[in-house]
Amino acid sequence: MARRGMRMAELERLSGVPRATIHFYMREGLLPAPSRQGKTQALYDDAHLERLRLVRQLREEKYLPVAVIRSVLRAGLEHPAGRDLDTLADVLRIDPHLAGGPPAAPVADDEVRRVAQELGVTLAGESAEDPTVARVLATVAEVVALEGPARDLTLEDLRVSAPQVGALVEAEAAVFFDMVIRRGEMTEPVAALRAGRSAVARFIAAYRDLTLRRIVEALITAVRDAASRVEGANPLPLGPELLARLGADELGAKLTAGARQGDPAKANDLVWHLFAVGKARDLARLPAAVRNLLRPRAELIVASSVEGAELDAILSRAGSFPLGEVLAAEAALARALGQSATGEGLLERVVPALGRLFGADPGRDADPLASALGFLRRGLVALALPRALGRRPHAVRDLEAALAVVLGSPGHLHPAAHARIEANARLALGRTLLEQGHPAEARIQLGRAAAIDPKGPVGRTAESFEILAEGGHAG
Repeated sequence: MARRGMRMAELERLSGVPRATIHFYMREGLLPAPSRQGKTQALYDDAHLERLRLVRQLREEKYLPVAVIRSVLRAGLEHPAGRDLDTLADVLRIDPHLAGGPPAAPVADDEVRRVAQELGVTLAGESAEDPTVARVLATVAEVVALEGPARDLTLEDLRVSAPQVGALVEAEAAVFFDMVIRRGEMTEPVAALRAGRSAVARFIAAYRDLTLRRIVEALITAVRDAASRVEGANPLPLGPELLARLGADELGAKLTAGARQGDPAKANDLVWHLFAVGKARDLARLPAAVRNLLRPRAELIVASSVEGAELDAILSRAGSFPLGEVLAAEAALARALGQSATGEGLLERVVPALGRLFGADPGRDADPLASALGFLRRGLVALALPRALGRRPHAVRDLEAALAVVLGSPGHLHPAAHARIEANARLALGRTLLEQGHPAEARIQLGRAAAIDPKGPVGRTAESFEILAEGGHAG
């Protein structure tokens, strides 16, 4: 029986399309205008109901954009454009099952819209009443509604995934149309696409799981093998000729004499001097009489040079000491990597130490020497960690921060300390740039590192990497 004079509520009920979406379709020209009964009442008939069912089919089964549906409706379904519907539907989606179910309710929350636009999955001016946009906004709304770490992690996951999914769909469309153009006809490529579409969707999900498993397995192996690299992540020392020329030995002798005479200031300065210029062995050999003169910060530095020393008790007396946090975290990380099976997983042992290491903020220390050394040591440890932990960008930032501190503190650091920190930071940056495939930039940093101490360990190491940079690879 023909229906005439339906009101909006009845049209909504019979079609299963929400009122807001019906209004959206009318604004977009997908539905004819209703007849009017008086100034305020709109009436609909079977033509509106059938058109709504057709549009819903094209949106939810064919998954076509509004602009395409509008063009098809204007041309008529018997027009050749109508035969392109299935092709467009197949090309414009990855998984034909994703579009199933009723359209999502429009999401009008401003934060959800803002996040979706930041992710690049919706565009400014797109209507939330568009069912395709509404589906995206509904998933974003689920994420925004999460709390704490779950929200932060999932949003970051979306930020990483969104451009990759967009690129995947573009690549898939290009593969399909390449076959179409090579064959010069549509029928066989469309049939081939439909036949394999579900398999592609299952492959994407299965391969994602397999790749994640491989990453985790490789990560655990790499973390287990990282123990020696982390232990060897100390800055290289300066060569003896440069130390003598910069007056490091002379200053060390004066401070040693004062410390042995019971001068606390000289004892503390001696510790910082030996640590900064790379004489950890001399630190470990300091007599007890000198150690008894040390304040907690210097005491912790000495303890860090002694294998197995307990640093946390000293750190609790040192107050705010980011370099001390870095040294204590290094020791905890070395212990975690060196432990055999204890009932805990390897990552369960390592992650707390890493959290502690990267939670320190060397930039808060007013002493430029302590700040620069904190950034340098943490950057070197980060470079020794497996790539899958994602610490490379953090390492680069730390090394650049160490450089910024020493270059921005003229006269505040002994020349030997300045030279060692700058040389090691540039050496590490050069090696990282080389690994990242930037040989020209790597040669600049490696050359500057070598120029600081040509005959010392830094210069010899930089020279070996410069040779690799000349060859355009990292070896």
